[in-house]
Amino acid sequence: MKKITKLLALLLALLMLCATTAFAADLPAGAVLLSDSKKIDPNAVKLIAYRGLSAVAPANTLAAISLAGRCGCDGVELDIQPTLDGEWVCISGVSLRPMTGVNGTVYTTTVAELNELTITGGNGVANYPNEKIPTLRQAITVANLYNLKLVLTINGGSDDSQQIIIKNINNLVNTLKFMGVAKTATVVSAEKSVLSAVQAAGGRAALNTLVPLLAVGECIDNGYVGFSAVLTDPLTISNAASHNLEVYGNDTTTIFGADLIYGLGARTIVSSSIVRHAPEQENVIASIYTKASVTFRNIWNKIVVFFQNIFKSLAMDALFSQLGVQV
Repeated sequence: MKKITKLLALLLALLMLCATTAFAADLPAGAVLLSDSKKIDPNAVKLIAYRGLSAVAPANTLAAISLAGRCGCDGVELDIQPTLDGEWVCISGVSLRPMTGVNGTVYTTTVAELNELTITGGNGVANYPNEKIPTLRQAITVANLYNLKLVLTINGGSDDSQQIIIKNINNLVNTLKFMGVAKTATVVSAEKSVLSAVQAAGGRAALNTLVPLLAVGECIDNGYVGFSAVLTDPLTISNAASHNLEVYGNDTTTIFGADLIYGLGARTIVSSSIVRHAPEQENVIASIYTKASVTFRNIWNKIVVFFQNIFKSLAMDALFSQLGVQV
């Protein structure tokens, strides 16, 4: 059994080493190169793709996440909501209509029912005709293949929404732990009750605030790892940096806007369009995964989790760390 397991580990290692090549395609319509800036040191900033590369592909989809990785982004910001049966999925807002054209809400729909829907809204949808609303597990699978940091935003201001969200926070954090990203993924919300639930479950919480001048103090007082806000004050950004807080601005779609927040001292740029380079040829494993059926993806995730447990028991973490694979 040990010999078979080691052989499987070696095979997966070889796949990961040859999965990405340097061949690049043309810059897709809607994308902007960071190198167009004359002010930003590209080595000094982190690029977080807003809802994936959502200026090019429909927001929060596997296609948008994969594009972010292929174009050299360092992370992705994704909106997440819980389904009726407690599975977290990637979608902005509760209503299904904007992205699928179907009446209904995420909260009243099971993940199996969501799997029957196809994305019909969003940028570049004609180029990605078969996209689905991905589960968070599926999104993490693709993000991990490109070593992307995860910033997960939970929107929901009504009392009913908060109750549903809080009820499912343990499921969320357990998913992050199960997929090996609980120590790096950041969960963002404007609701302190939601953030408290995230912290109680062992997750990393960041505040979405309309008052950035107070954000640093609130983060220190409440143990938040950072905040998201409209960035206008260099002193707040500098103060946040001195306390090692993560700082996320709003979606910055132009180089002019990126130059402005860089000039304020921000070293993380959240953008739906700004990239480091044209897309590299798609990671082979990611290509198979993103183009596969929902059923295949679910089976894939179960197999991955099974072998993750085996590899952990055989102390294979060091090998996977070198390969950039989180287990």
